[in-house]
Amino acid sequence: MFKFNLKIGMILLAVLLVSIYFLYAKTGWQTKPALSPAQIKLQAELAKMGDRCLDFSERAVANDVPIVEFQMLLRLAKKTNVIEQCMTDNGYKQNPAWLTYARPVATINAAKNKISISEALTSLSRADMQLFAPVANRPDYWLKNQQKSN
Repeated sequence: MFKFNLKIGMILLAVLLVSIYFLYAKTGWQTKPALSPAQIKLQAELAKMGDRCLDFSERAVANDVPIVEFQMLLRLAKKTNVIEQCMTDNGYKQNPAWLTYARPVATINAAKNKISISEALTSLSRADMQLFAPVANRPDYWLKNQQKSN
């Protein structure tokens, strides 16, 4: 018959426990709360509008061929302005919770890259305003305006 070896059993148990630990460490110990149907609808609307605004911004700079660094910065600013204006026109605004999240991150990035905090915040804003899917542990950049227009 099969004779149980204590050492092999302990090794198998250790491997099992380590596997479970890494599985949960990778996916997260905390369960994420399920989104309500209203939140799912808002996320879908944001993603749809975001894709539309990104398309507009790409079209706005499609014929711009930057040669020097300054032209690349102008192209980036133009693209950013088109996204921002498009989202604003369609009832979205910058999320105050995102700004609260971003200020400490920008301060750290500014110290690392030896740039001003304002420049670091602008850079972070330009990157995050183009993300329309939820990112773990970070508030969304865009927030739907709750004000009704006349």
